Amino acid sequence: MHTKVLFCLLSALLLAPVVHAESAVGVTDPHLTKAVELRGEAKKAYDTGDYDTATELARQARAELALIQGNQGKATLPASYTVRLIPSDRDCLSKIAGYPFVYGDRSQWVQLYRANKTTLKHPEDADIILPGEVLVIPSLAGEKRQGEWVEGKDYSNFSK
Repeated sequence: MHTKVLFCLLSALLLAPVVHAESAVGVTDPHLTKAVELRGEAKKAYDTGDYDTATELARQARAELALIQGNQGKATLPASYTVRLIPSDRDCLSKIAGYPFVYGDRSQWVQLYRANKTTLKHPEDADIILPGEVLVIPSLAGEKRQGEWVEGKDYSNFSK
């Protein structure tokens, strides 16, 4: 429990460089203002031993920070993907890993394989995935993932 709280609080405390950088150029953003406020409240809650509140406030501060980093209007990254039958360019783990809403890097296919090995119809062979199989997309860099991928939906691109 304490490790998770420390991670969230440290993430929120990382807002400090952003605050100084934006203040230096005279930029103000309501999300930044809210993130700084939440960071202060999280620190106070942590200092008093209210770890659950500190964790929740730190998460809220991180969410506000994400809004000032250019993700407005875009959906959270998907947490799962259903393998499609595409005759001209068949879905495979490396192709799926290369999608910008997954990892944007085909070499990360191993992460998809490890996360889904127990649910694949042919777990002994990473080259065989079948249309209709639902793949879990694990978070690699703390990015928020939720729901199933929907074709045509505007997603943020994965970034570390």
